[in-house]
Amino acid sequence: MRKMFSGGSKVFYLYRYISLGGTSLVYAIEDRGPPLSIKIGIILALFIFAKWITDKYSRCGQTSRTIKITVGLEMTGMMILHLLSGGMDSPFLWCVFNPAWMAASYLSSVYCWFMMLSYFLFVTAFSYFFVNDQSLTTILLEENRFYLMLLFMTLSIQLLAGVKSRLEIANARTTETMEHMKSLYQIVEAATHSESENLKLIFAEFALKLTKLKMSFFWDVNGYGGNDPLITQGVTPVGVEASLTTAIEMHAAELRQLDSCMVMNLPEHGDFLVIPIKSSTRFWGVMGVKIERTSYEEGRHWFVKQLYFLSELCAVILERHQLERIENQLMIIEEQNRIADEMHDSVSQYIFGIVYAVHSLSRKWKDISTDQIKDQLQIIQESSVAASQELRSTIYSLSSRKNGGAFWITTVKSHLDSLSKLHAVKVTLNVTGDDHGLQVNYQKALFRIISEATGNAIRHGRSSHIKVDLSMKSDEVKLSVLDNGSGFSVTERLSDPKVSGLGVNNMELLVQSFGGTINIQSTKGTGTLIQVTLPSGHQDKKELNEFQMMG
Repeated sequence: MRKMFSGGSKVFYLYRYISLGGTSLVYAIEDRGPPLSIKIGIILALFIFAKWITDKYSRCGQTSRTIKITVGLEMTGMMILHLLSGGMDSPFLWCVFNPAWMAASYLSSVYCWFMMLSYFLFVTAFSYFFVNDQSLTTILLEENRFYLMLLFMTLSIQLLAGVKSRLEIANARTTETMEHMKSLYQIVEAATHSESENLKLIFAEFALKLTKLKMSFFWDVNGYGGNDPLITQGVTPVGVEASLTTAIEMHAAELRQLDSCMVMNLPEHGDFLVIPIKSSTRFWGVMGVKIERTSYEEGRHWFVKQLYFLSELCAVILERHQLERIENQLMIIEEQNRIADEMHDSVSQYIFGIVYAVHSLSRKWKDISTDQIKDQLQIIQESSVAASQELRSTIYSLSSRKNGGAFWITTVKSHLDSLSKLHAVKVTLNVTGDDHGLQVNYQKALFRIISEATGNAIRHGRSSHIKVDLSMKSDEVKLSVLDNGSGFSVTERLSDPKVSGLGVNNMELLVQSFGGTINIQSTKGTGTLIQVTLPSGHQDKKELNEFQMMG
């Protein structure tokens, strides 16, 4: 059953009033029939009835039984109207297609044909018993054009309703595809700046979002930061986490071999649809959602499709993160070996010479002259200076702070300068603190948020001045982006995913993945202020906890 008063249905209701108004005008000005005062009374009663029926339709919702009763009432009203306005000669005969259209659009074709057949029998019986003394055959032959038109119009209504239904299905599929693409973009965007542990939380959240159910979870086979391996999102009943963890651990061997979804029943908490997260080299864990039996039977294919899509994407991204960690470790090892080779080939040789000279001098200083001692000390001094220079050269080549290389904040300034020149917008950047202690993943996330916030201020807010403030301290990083644009209603924008777009959602996901907070303040006509706070010790605390667990 489709929702009533959709965009297409409003057109039908407009047609309803236009058709009633046109036929009422014809009925009022024609010579035959009752006096004009009675006609006006009938027309007023007709419009009151039409308004009442329309209100009934608007309150029907998606209940088939209520719509059937309302369509039946309208058809009955049309029959009574024909009795009062001249039977087969009534101009309101064509208004019967109003309830026929509603029946074809929202009910079965059988019910539509049943209503039209009832109308056909009623009109024919009324003409046979009350209008004239002609035989039934004569009536059918004389009114054959009307009956044929009634037949063909009913067929046309059925065809149009079928086309409308197919268009709605196609539109729903298009919307579903766009939602998939949007979710894919958001997941990949969030995954680019997040760590594996945060990814699992993000995927649990997207499982909840895509399936539109009340609870989702991700069970990590390796544990989650040393704590409970089960990550849940949504409404989590008391005791369900412990029961779910126990059930998954009991079926872990079976889940490792599973290639599709399975339903896991917990006696006290209901059914859960679960799917393993596996890559070609590793079993990462299990993802799932809590389902109601009725909703599962109706949307089984949909839920399985969504979970399979997420599980495949999650496995690929987790595998990529694992490969990136291995690649980073190999790069560190390679760099360590390079530094060791440089130290061995230069600094260590000087140090070895210094040690040897000092050792030799300590043994022979009594047997050599003062000038020779001075010469030896001069050699030792020169070797020390050379070793110091080599060591300093190596340090300067590795440190961007020392060699004057491009800092992260320089990249941000360059981006904002380009944005300002390209769009003729004044962009000011105020920075306090040192960005050299900022970890790379924080730099990426902050750059992405700054780019998104300033881009939105220009594209959507039509801002002429944007102010970016960045404060970096040892324990936290604060970012604020203020513009003088057109602004928007925060409540409306965040409550409707279609309106909020990808940018706001991506910023929220990035901030949440670092354990931070984001606050958006805006009203129409007054600009927008975005405030972000990230705990810069987040990564260090996690590594410290892991180190303590290892100890």
